[in-house]
Amino acid sequence: MTVGIPEGLRWVLILASLGILIFVIYSSAKSRMNVRYAVVWITWAVFVLIVAIWPGIARWMANLIGIQSVTNFILLFMTAILFLLNYFLYMQMSRMDKDIRKLNYELSLLRQKKDQDDDQKAE
Repeated sequence: MTVGIPEGLRWVLILASLGILIFVIYSSAKSRMNVRYAVVWITWAVFVLIVAIWPGIARWMANLIGIQSVTNFILLFMTAILFLLNYFLYMQMSRMDKDIRKLNYELSLLRQKKDQDDDQKAE
């Protein structure tokens, strides 16, 4: 038998997901957050809100994978999502680092060409 979500945890999940929704929508509207990331966070907050309002979904998912406590399932699930999010952010950071190196190289070539052109004009 699976243990359900404690009432206090349900309220924390509801309030936290509503707070995240409001903050993300506000940040996205003020152009502080990329729409792609806003969609990820909004989807995440809506899922947490649904699980908090209808804990039977989390109970069913916990039973499906054999976890006795819904609270443990929520912790495991959130940890897994955060690991995935962290992985994708590191992938993007690696791509951006590669792009920055390429841009630095191109900028140095342009500066070198400009310096050579300036030297030729001075002569």
